[in-house]
Parts: sequence; C-alpha cells; structure tokens
Amino acid sequence: MPEKTSILVVEDDKDILYLIAYHLEKEGYKVFRATSGNEALSILSDEQIELAVLDIMLPEMPGTDICRHIRKSERHQTIPVIFVSARGELSDRLLGFEIGADDYLVKPFSPFELVARVRTLIKRSKGTNDYYCYRGFEVFFDRHLLKIEGQAIHLSPREFKVLQVLVEIKQKTLSRDVLLAKAWGLDSRSSARSVDVVMTRLREKIKPYDICLKT
Repeated sequence: MPEKTSILVVEDDKDILYLIAYHLEKEGYKVFRATSGNEALSILSDEQIELAVLDIMLPEMPGTDICRHIRKSERHQTIPVIFVSARGELSDRLLGFEIGADDYLVKPFSPFELVARVRTLIKRSKGTNDYYCYRGFEVFFDRHLLKIEGQAIHLSPREFKVLQVLVEIKQKTLSRDVLLAKAWGLDSRSSARSVDVVMTRLREKIKPYDICLKT
C-alpha cells in the first residue's frame, strides 16, 4: 500500500478539529492534530508533513506565525498551507496570502469544500515542473501558455520567459541585472530598461494577480 499523505491540522476548537480530521481521514489522509502553536511546531519538528491546515487565532501563537515558521523551514517550506479562520475580511485574506498561504477558507465552511481544496493542493504539490498553479493563475510551461480564471492570456515569448523566471524563484528577490541575465541571456545587449518595459506589460496582462509582483 502507498504511504498516506501526512496533514497537520491546527485548531483550538476541539469540535472543529475533530470534524476536519474526520473528513480528511475518511478521504485516506494521515492527520496529525494540534490545538496550540507549540504543539504544532513540535509535530513539524518530528514529522514529514505534506500539507498544513491552520486556524489563525490560536493559544500561544497565531497560525500566521506557524505559517512563517513553515516558510522558513528547510524541510517544510514548500508544503501547501491553508488558513481556516473566522476572519473573512479582504485585508485578512490578503495578509494570509502575503505570509505564504496557498488557500484561505472562512468559517463557517463545508468540510467537503475543505477536502476538495486539500485534494487539489496535494495534487499540485506532487505534480510536474511543467505546471504551476496559484488559485486561478495557471502556467503551462511546456505549452508556453498562461491561463487566468480559465482564460488564455497572450504573452510574447519574452514576457513568458520573464514570468517563468519569476515563478521559478517565487518569494525571492531578483535585481534587474540578474533577471536580465536569466530571461534575456548573458550575451544580451539589452539594458535594465528592457526589464522595466516587459514588467510593465506583464503586470497589465496578469491582472488581478499583478499584486503578486512586488518591486
């Protein structure tokens, strides 16, 4: 039998914790349960977790701090993270994504929807390097294709190459010169101004995901 995917669920409300764990285990996942931040960090230290479901308002430390810990961890920094929180304002959700969450579910929620989102993120995380997806933003590297909310977006070869570089080094900072070398080539005679021009065009084409490109 193949080894089960390990999921960490952190929730201080024991009824909600039981509900989430029950439905995930019914789906075939191995669930590690925690009711506090310190308990969660202990599990992350001892186990090879493959996805985390985090409540935000927790005793000892908020779920946002646990997410930051995951993103700094050599073992777990690439695992998908889902926030489950009663905080549903746009600013709360944007903060969650900026910290490093892959998805955000507002309470009250359907456990079936949570399971569906977990299934999707697990599938993406175990996928090939030819495909990248963030919410409704999909990049098919082998086909040189970008889709936003299911709609194909036309990119020039240079725009697509810049996008590919940015996706591959996500959450890291690149100077214009380094981006120029990676996307144009070391022998290119283009200047840093070329980077600015392409970035401007790229931002226009990938709205509303242009907020993910920070200068």
